[in-house]
Amino acid sequence: GFVLFRIGRLRWGAADSRALAVELTHRVRDELVLAGAPEGLRVEQDEPQATHVPAGHTSRTLLPHHDGQHCSYLTPSTHDDPDWRPQWREFGDSGYTTTPVHKAYHGVFIADPGDGLSVTTYYDWLDVLHTVYSERTGAPAGTREVARWLGTNLRAAVARRPLHGNPYPGLGGMLGLTGDVWHGVSLHHAEADLPADVRAAYPDTGPLAAACPCGDCVGEAARLHCHQVLLATGRRWRDFRRRWEVLVPGERFDLVFGHNLTMLHGGLAGSAGRVIEPLCLVVDDPAGPRYESWLAASWRRHRSADG
Repeated sequence: GFVLFRIGRLRWGAADSRALAVELTHRVRDELVLAGAPEGLRVEQDEPQATHVPAGHTSRTLLPHHDGQHCSYLTPSTHDDPDWRPQWREFGDSGYTTTPVHKAYHGVFIADPGDGLSVTTYYDWLDVLHTVYSERTGAPAGTREVARWLGTNLRAAVARRPLHGNPYPGLGGMLGLTGDVWHGVSLHHAEADLPADVRAAYPDTGPLAAACPCGDCVGEAARLHCHQVLLATGRRWRDFRRRWEVLVPGERFDLVFGHNLTMLHGGLAGSAGRVIEPLCLVVDDPAGPRYESWLAASWRRHRSADG
């Protein structure tokens, strides 16, 4: 689900390293298309992004997310859920971080690792879904069944969006939680305080953010996230991390690349000096026979043929 190109070990300069990262991204794109990815898959080289660190902290930790969540999140293929509609792959038409395209794969060129850790965290979203489905239902977690279950959860989330206005589908909502807060609140920077409007709209968030189930989480957003993870998966955030978190350390000029739909990713203890340059593989319209076939194959990335 991800790969790290250790360009930094070449000890080249910035211009040559960046050029190699771009070339690698184009080569990866070509190989993926040969392997069945949508022919419209193209490279999107975005502007450099500095690292935001919440006030009062020296580093930030990003909670699990998909890049471009408003229209870039795992959905069922119509091969597995014939009633699924491609328009449900766009959760909202505003509030996105950079551009409104569908990010199939995300890449990060580390222009400057900063003074903190330069660690990308990955979580196997497919395994999370299959595990939670099986534990919650007691039924075998076949790909079609899990895909349709996620589709049911996403339909409910899309239907509720006009009520709360949040342009991003929440992790809890995608895992079937029905509480309003798990649909209406975005949790991204672990150390961040909850905004006043969130506290006003969802009064329960204040007490929940005061203490978390595992006792380890720093920051109100992280503590609220810990409650969400426990409700959705039966695991505290600490235990969720032990089960699914993979740490991918990168140095200056490395290229981190991953599947943006079947993997969640985040960032551990990055400093304000860390600067990344996104290199993503995107499609403008996540629909059509080729996309549906690629998506169905992506669902089966690490599973034997199970229908």
